[in-house]
Amino acid sequence: QRLAAFQDHPIMATQLSLHLSPPHAAKRSQRKNPHARGAVRVVASTAQGVPLACPVVLKELDVSGRCITNGLKYGPDEKGIWDLTIGAGMERSGPPTPSSLQEAVRGLLPRELKGFLPTSNTFGTSTFELPSVAYAYERGWRQGFAAAGFPGPDDEFDLAQRVLRPAAEGGLLVDASCGSGLFTRRFVQSGCYSNVVALDYSDSMLNQTVTFFDEKSVPKDNLTLVRADIGRIPFPDDSVDGVHSGAAIHCWPNPKAGVAEIARVLKPGASYCGTTFMNPTIPFLDDDLQAIASSMMRGISSRGGGYNFWDKRALKEIFESCGFTDIQMDIRKQFVFYSMRKPLPATPRPMTPQAETATVSPAEPEPEAVDEKAEPEVVADAKQQDQPAKAPKADDNDDDSEVKSYKF
Repeated sequence: QRLAAFQDHPIMATQLSLHLSPPHAAKRSQRKNPHARGAVRVVASTAQGVPLACPVVLKELDVSGRCITNGLKYGPDEKGIWDLTIGAGMERSGPPTPSSLQEAVRGLLPRELKGFLPTSNTFGTSTFELPSVAYAYERGWRQGFAAAGFPGPDDEFDLAQRVLRPAAEGGLLVDASCGSGLFTRRFVQSGCYSNVVALDYSDSMLNQTVTFFDEKSVPKDNLTLVRADIGRIPFPDDSVDGVHSGAAIHCWPNPKAGVAEIARVLKPGASYCGTTFMNPTIPFLDDDLQAIASSMMRGISSRGGGYNFWDKRALKEIFESCGFTDIQMDIRKQFVFYSMRKPLPATPRPMTPQAETATVSPAEPEPEAVDEKAEPEVVADAKQQDQPAKAPKADDNDDDSEVKSYKF
């Protein structure tokens, strides 16, 4: 039955013919190695050129899904979803032991029901772990965003494409906090990217992503599904060609940490863009007072683990603090589309010829010229007077009038 499930999987169909012998040989291999199924599928996924990394040390996994630094093993489940959160790695001795009763019970549930026991402690994240919310997201929930000024998925996708394509076309694109795959499907169908990663913390959302891909017959040949924490993105440094996060940053437990991780994994010159909610503008307040009011509203919301709604200044400060440049914002009522670029590394300035040939130390100034006609004994006395730090002694026998008659 497991082999049949592999053969039905669009990504695995061709890889199984290369990596597996007849069914009985596959069963013998699984008996010898309990993680053999994962190992085969890791080869299939890494063959697409997606540099997945261990979330603990952020080093790229080898073709068997193992981190050579710490020995932790990762692999996709039967739906092709990689769990790359901290704690999901399996040690050489086997799967990890549950650390709580809730985790033990959650481990017994089918993947579709795990979200009823959320793993996040923040409201903004745990809400989207619920299977009911994942089911409703594209069936009415997302449509309500229009009242806040969101132009709709198609227009938002066009905005993102104009920003992402110049640097990411033909490369690796990460749809961070992908939700039910609303934009992931559009990125895949565009054919602009060699690989698209659907990344989300919610099991339920990733399962819904797979369901929509299957229902809408969207090919998954260049799709990789990853469960990960936005504050610990499982990719090596400078390995991603573009990142998008649609209506997401206001749900992140630590927005600044998430933006910093995006800056880390992006290649220099690559772009990041996304959408979020702005706080309602209060009439008759200037930008400074509006920022203060917005900050107070965010503080009240964040104490309860709720959503972070923004003002323009607060968003820009987060992006600038993570090193991004060319920050742009398109604001329509409470909707904002933001975009930015990771700067290229600074080119070291060449040393000037003067700097290369300079040999005189500032502490050792060049001696001043002395009149060639001066008598030798007077020159010697002049050199002593040339030292400003030493005052002449009171009992000095030299004639001061004789020394002052020369120019030094």
